[in-house]
Amino acid sequence: MTAIAANTDDVRLEAARLASALLRFAQVATHPLHGYTPPGSLTVGTDAYVFMPSGHKVPRDQIETFLVRLPSPALLAPTTMRGMIALILLHELSGDRRRGFQYELDNFAAGLEEIDPQLGLAPTSRILVEFDEESHVFSFAAVREWTQRFVVQVGWSVTSLEGEKRADARMLLRRSDGRSFPGRSDMIRVARG
Repeated sequence: MTAIAANTDDVRLEAARLASALLRFAQVATHPLHGYTPPGSLTVGTDAYVFMPSGHKVPRDQIETFLVRLPSPALLAPTTMRGMIALILLHELSGDRRRGFQYELDNFAAGLEEIDPQLGLAPTSRILVEFDEESHVFSFAAVREWTQRFVVQVGWSVTSLEGEKRADARMLLRRSDGRSFPGRSDMIRVARG
């Protein structure tokens, strides 16, 4: 369970934890990398991620620290290969590419701002993110920071949550393959007949 953040640095780290969780969520829809991994090396997709275009492997337990240290907002686009994430930094772009990325950031923030008054959420409100075998609770302040710093390309929305003492609302998710998954964060509902 993720703790609620207390200050700006904690909020940024908590937002990076959310981004890291969403990358794990998205990876289920990807294909494992095949090839030889030398003994003692980190296996991409299991032990580490590669944030392309760099070929450097970032160990899974260091991904949040890696994300926090990025010098500007980042677009994190999972590829079809497990553990391979396309990384685009806002400060490295110019012209139409920069405007396009800023538009994406603005859309993320606008989506959250539209939800906020409907649900009456405060910065300390707790948001449940649950998928597969993972269950996390993030502060609303961290979710807001995530929309401003780490655009992970997955489908998402924040909705009300009834009868849950751990959280005030939940984040609904959708993978690129559109398949349903276990957890209360699933955007896809099985039709009952």
